[in-house]
Amino acid sequence: MTTISGTSAAALPPGGFGNGIFQAYVNGEERPGAGEFTVLTGELNPAGAGRDVLYGQGTPGTSYLRVLDVGTGTVYVQGQLITHAEEVSLDPLVRSVRVTGTESVTRWSVPGAFDLEQRVAISGTTAADSRVAVTTKVTDVRTERQRFRIEYVWDTSVAGDDGPVVQLGAAGASFRPFDPVSPTEQTFLRSTGDLAVADRYANPGAPTFAVAVAAAGDPRAVPDSVQYVCLSDAVFAPLGQYVTDPARDISGPASDCRNTAGRTDSGLLLLWSRDAAQDDATVAASVRMSPASPHPTTLKAGPLSLGSATATLTDTGSGRPVPGRTLVFSAGGRVRCTLVTDTAGRATCDRLLTGLLGYDVDFAGDAIWAASHAHGGLL
Repeated sequence: MTTISGTSAAALPPGGFGNGIFQAYVNGEERPGAGEFTVLTGELNPAGAGRDVLYGQGTPGTSYLRVLDVGTGTVYVQGQLITHAEEVSLDPLVRSVRVTGTESVTRWSVPGAFDLEQRVAISGTTAADSRVAVTTKVTDVRTERQRFRIEYVWDTSVAGDDGPVVQLGAAGASFRPFDPVSPTEQTFLRSTGDLAVADRYANPGAPTFAVAVAAAGDPRAVPDSVQYVCLSDAVFAPLGQYVTDPARDISGPASDCRNTAGRTDSGLLLLWSRDAAQDDATVAASVRMSPASPHPTTLKAGPLSLGSATATLTDTGSGRPVPGRTLVFSAGGRVRCTLVTDTAGRATCDRLLTGLLGYDVDFAGDAIWAASHAHGGLL
């Protein structure tokens, strides 16, 4: 039987802001990478608290913004990762970083050219309706306004898996845990669907946590492209010029896509082209839980014989087994076994010598599948 990462509550790092489902952390103006942010699960998230959505465990640094002023050819980079001659850091141009309630607003100003604003806002009151929306606005102050290309570099690291897989679905669709996922690089052009990002190889068996990344706000502001990439390579490519290789595995154990710690390192590049000649150039993308509500499960408690019994956990909708989930067997007021389901969704406890009252078995539930309970008795 395989094991999975736990979903029990963990202490969140100090600082940040959130709504209990998501918690965001943003670099202040006094730090390198002003406005860089990262996201964890909050204390009320069904996946458990303190689990990565973006890499960093509460320390920003590997998810950031790049903006190309097409007229001048200059690329403005949030932070200090300057890899090409046309790139400059936004850090000397920061005006303010403000956190109020459940949002942060970072502002920069390029003298005589444009003002830039990034807003990270967390909304909602439940796992189903919570969103982390990241909005970027470019206000060109020149007489002849220019065109801009805006890129989000997001280091997705779902539930400790820094090489998560992706699954494309329709807008608003839920992650489908039994359907195929992509572990290889992909480019999605002008897609209006939601891209689910899920853990896989860090938690063998079945995914434990997934989020959906989608365009937010004006439906006309769909990204030109969303790329699922080897992040440790893609960050060194010029803005908008990384070429994906659909044959390259960037998630599996045999992948050659590795970060400095030797772990697989997939991520997302979201790219927009916006014309400031007509209005402010504004783009946005959001993150939400996927599925919005965990899929129902059915737990069947088998008959008790000679102190042993087998329980089976299945997905209610499809009837398919759910592997890699912890079942707790209790009898006589005591926990007798804590076991993980195998590939057939089964776990067998052989310490149930409790007489005629039978036993109980429970699955606590997580972000993908809901909790369930069953009672078993003698043959």
